[in-house]
Amino acid sequence: MGTVTIDATSIENMIENALVFCIRKTHFPNREEALAAIRTGDCCACSYLRYGLSVEVGAYLGGIDTSVRAVYTYEPEQCTGVGGLGGAEQEGMGGINLIVSADRRSAALSSIIASLEDGFSEARDGLVCSKANGSCYVLDVKVADEQEVASRRGYGALLSSLYVAPLRVWPRSD
Repeated sequence: MGTVTIDATSIENMIENALVFCIRKTHFPNREEALAAIRTGDCCACSYLRYGLSVEVGAYLGGIDTSVRAVYTYEPEQCTGVGGLGGAEQEGMGGINLIVSADRRSAALSSIIASLEDGFSEARDGLVCSKANGSCYVLDVKVADEQEVASRRGYGALLSSLYVAPLRVWPRSD
């Protein structure tokens, strides 16, 4: 894989596609009303947007790196047993948490992930509401290589967990 530059347009396209998904799911009549709902604290719309962004980032990573086998989204709070929060408080904790199942770890994949994380931190300003705690649209991507998945170590263990099953948002169809 050669040098990859992730420009603001790629990030904007991912956000726009995720917003279209959010509009379809929430039945808002247009983009402006969906964004207004997100900015005023509609956690349901926000959740759909975050899920849409998970799908977009997964497709981007899978399309750019052939070692990526699948991409999963998960809620870290469920994985660590942190509980006791309810309603909007728990929704606001979220962020976009992904696990990339890959054949191998590589510096190139790590670099792409770091660039995406930086790009999303710059682009999220127009998406946060007054209830946001700063992590609502933080992109956090972990990589589990083939050995970790097979031996159920690290984030590879989470992929086969009976208790906290992450949701596959992008599969490679070979």
